[in-house]
Amino acid sequence: MHTIGKALLLLCSLTSAGEIAAQTVSGKLIDENKQPLPYANVVLLSLPDSTFVTGTVTAEDGTFSLNTTTPNQLVRISSIGYNTVYKPVQPANLGVIQLTSDTQQLGEVVVKADLPKTRVKGDAMVTTVAGSILENAGTGNDLLNKIPGVSANEGDIKVFGAGTPEIYINGRKVRDKSELDQLASDNIKSVEVVNNPGSRYDATVNAVIRIQTKKPQGEGFGFNNRFYTGYGYGWNVLDQYNFNYRKGGFDLSGMLYGKKGYTEDRKTITQKTLLDKTWIQDSYLCTQYDMKDISAMLSLNYQFNENHSLGARYDYDRTPERHETVDPMNTLVYQDDALYEESHTTGWRNTQET
Repeated sequence: MHTIGKALLLLCSLTSAGEIAAQTVSGKLIDENKQPLPYANVVLLSLPDSTFVTGTVTAEDGTFSLNTTTPNQLVRISSIGYNTVYKPVQPANLGVIQLTSDTQQLGEVVVKADLPKTRVKGDAMVTTVAGSILENAGTGNDLLNKIPGVSANEGDIKVFGAGTPEIYINGRKVRDKSELDQLASDNIKSVEVVNNPGSRYDATVNAVIRIQTKKPQGEGFGFNNRFYTGYGYGWNVLDQYNFNYRKGGFDLSGMLYGKKGYTEDRKTITQKTLLDKTWIQDSYLCTQYDMKDISAMLSLNYQFNENHSLGARYDYDRTPERHETVDPMNTLVYQDDALYEESHTTGWRNTQET
């Protein structure tokens, strides 16, 4: 009986834990002057790990709606210059929500003129970065996480309703997302988000992000260094050196990058099988990663005019060390809520990537 029950549990179709309770969450955003607040990000997060599920942006009249899948989710509402608000998904009608100015983000004097401007232009939603507080976002990746209609959590970039986008910087396709970390937000002029790219792009492309940088100023040699250290599951260290030489339309730039980091991935997997008895299997998995990354880049570009340029780029990336440690995975099997079986597994893996 023990063997039969276990076989049935593995072979039968799985259903997710918890009943699915789909509903439409809606509301309206206003600012401190009770005016509609358009182009604010409204994101649905799963609990307890706050994983991105889906998102939308508020319309010109400040209204929004999005579909939930389970009651164990949370709505995050954010807009540059305003305090972020979190709301439960129940009740479904969130009503009128008033956002207040984030004085820490804007400084002691709240200057509304410093807020970024977003508008719809053709097939794109365009956000002007130059001259706004978005110039202080940090890296290009930090900036994208603040753009309406975009989520960029730890390099995982999504466009609301369209998924992973193709990204272009000054018309050149980004093939390595580390380029966004090498791009300073104060050197970005504007960001365009396209949800329906059309025939101009490959049929498999569901969304496009076009980044326009400011026209390079000055000539000669320049360099900068970015260093970061912090503790998260271990001491993380990042060091990046960038250099540039510019003369007329000629532009030569390069980058050296090294990182040693630690991270952790925790998951709880629940499968429920309904037969003559109810079987539930809960698995608790935690994987720890210890890795070293090194990369280098050399880029040569010649700009003929504002709309035409020619260039070449060489990239080198290597992961000389990647160690994965899998903590003992505990699996509990219940039969009609009574513990039926318990097991433990562990493992590790060392890899090198070039």
